[in-house]
Amino acid sequence: MIDWILSQTGARAVREVALVQQLWNGYGELLRIALEGGPRASVIVKKVVPPPHLSRSVSDRRKKRSYEVERTWYQEGASRCDEHCRVARMLGLKIEGETSLMLLEDLCDSGYFPDRGPSPERVRSGLSWFASFHARFLERIPEGLWEQGSYWHFGTRQEEWERMPPGPLKEHAADLDRALRATRYKTLLHGDPKPANFCWNADNQAAAVDFQYVGGGCGIRDVILFMDRGLGRRRCREEEDKWLDFYFQRLFEALRREGREIDDEELQSDWRPRFAVAWSDYARFYQGWAGAHSLDPYGEELLARALKSIRE
Repeated sequence: MIDWILSQTGARAVREVALVQQLWNGYGELLRIALEGGPRASVIVKKVVPPPHLSRSVSDRRKKRSYEVERTWYQEGASRCDEHCRVARMLGLKIEGETSLMLLEDLCDSGYFPDRGPSPERVRSGLSWFASFHARFLERIPEGLWEQGSYWHFGTRQEEWERMPPGPLKEHAADLDRALRATRYKTLLHGDPKPANFCWNADNQAAAVDFQYVGGGCGIRDVILFMDRGLGRRRCREEEDKWLDFYFQRLFEALRREGREIDDEELQSDWRPRFAVAWSDYARFYQGWAGAHSLDPYGEELLARALKSIRE
């Protein structure tokens, strides 16, 4: 691995190898490699080694597919992102059987650092990132990715659905999914849009990592999870309209910047009413994944709005 990294980066030597984190469920590791004698001070290696004892499970097939999708994204989609929707650049790729090494730009070396604490400033820059990303890929979805972006979508989460207790979320799971798939305007979704998958620079500009579940769909699906994780449930309930107004304003600005002639009102009328549907769809997944739990008052309100919109 060391010789390959040196050949890809032009560095003279590796000074240090540090573990950033283990990949989910023992699928490998994320490493930071400190370099000497080259143009970069450090790089990131995403080393994927699927555990052989899980090779036949539904979850394993989904995870293996997710790493294939991520490699495709970095090879074919990431280069189309600019400073408005910044991503780490792929510097090299090596595949041997089911083991893969993906060599990535170290965003910390480029001045972007993680900040997992929720804050309005981070939500503002994150939603600006999503607006630019969704505008850039609106109706232009690269091939080889998930047909539906987001790691929780109904088609890949039947085991979680089976574990759900009886109730409206389980009963209407397929209806919620159909309503999201029926959107007229489709774009590319990040697919795992939590603040932990973002870094920020000194100017509060965001950059994203972790594209295992990137794929097509309604952009509001990214927005709901990022808002929930970035603001917390109470602030989401109190400030929902404020942040949706902000997101759509930035989305329309990004479309003008892209030179896209899209009807703003038509796009917003397609996506914005699906906010409650997308939130309820995620609640469906979470209820099956985390175990039975009741919705809080805001969740109940959103589900009622979602079901009403489906029936109309």
